[in-house]
Amino acid sequence: MVTARKGTLLVIAGTSALGGTSLLISTIPADPSVIAALRCFLAVPMLLPMVVWELRRIDRSVTLPRRTVVGALMAGAALGVDYSLWNTSIGLVGPGIATVLLNIQLIALPLIAWLVERARPMRQLALIIPLMFLGVVLTAGAFDVGGIQLGGVLAGLAAGTAYAIYLAVIRRTAPATAKPAPFTVLALVCLSAGAAASLAALVTGGLHWPQEPSTWVKLLALAFLGQVVVFWCLNVGMTGISETATSTLLLLPGVFALGLAAVVLREIPTPWQLLGCAVIIAGAWWASSASHRAHRSRRARGLGQDVTKE
Repeated sequence: MVTARKGTLLVIAGTSALGGTSLLISTIPADPSVIAALRCFLAVPMLLPMVVWELRRIDRSVTLPRRTVVGALMAGAALGVDYSLWNTSIGLVGPGIATVLLNIQLIALPLIAWLVERARPMRQLALIIPLMFLGVVLTAGAFDVGGIQLGGVLAGLAAGTAYAIYLAVIRRTAPATAKPAPFTVLALVCLSAGAAASLAALVTGGLHWPQEPSTWVKLLALAFLGQVVVFWCLNVGMTGISETATSTLLLLPGVFALGLAAVVLREIPTPWQLLGCAVIIAGAWWASSASHRAHRSRRARGLGQDVTKE
């Protein structure tokens, strides 16, 4: 059993590793989509031992129905787009700001649910969306002469939206079982994401495999750190803490990435950009907290109705 303390430490380790991946990506001399593709493809053999272990202990018809497998492949395509755009954003605005921009997924998720399922979004979004838009404007350097990196900001926002689509598909196609197979699903996601990123590189003309051994070493480190370590820490750690605590801790990658970029790369954002990042993180935290309060309220109302019926 994962205790709250161990769960918190694992999630922090996973988020710090996630923040470190953006710094690692910024040092790899390759096309953004090629980096995304190889990150995913190289992770698959690393995941195989855990996949074999999972497949031996589950009922595949229950744990891996067709809906879940197809969902993993569809979600993987969205993740491949996310990685490609995020890598592009890192190259244009730096690893710290690019990672902060991914927090847009916390308001994209309820909007996707609204469009797809007609689920009424929480009222707080009417205030949160303008707040985060202000943060994006500040982060883009709108008040810094010559500091606007609109392409990088748009790529970061698009990456966050693609990641929200990935989460939405994964959540809606997950099997109703107490014995899931997260690493098997992750391996399927990686295969699909790698294929989608490769296609993007082919379309843009950037499909050229790296030649330098040092680049392949960095790609192997990225695959291990960004896919195996991050997902293992988060998958295990989240079972020991509340959803609210998890959502709050998942805001840390941007903070870690900003700090690492400042220390290692000497990429220090301007005061306006730091303020914008703080506003985005605050808006993401607000959206996450409001979402979980609404979820608990709906569950409480549902339990109350069940008691009344009895």
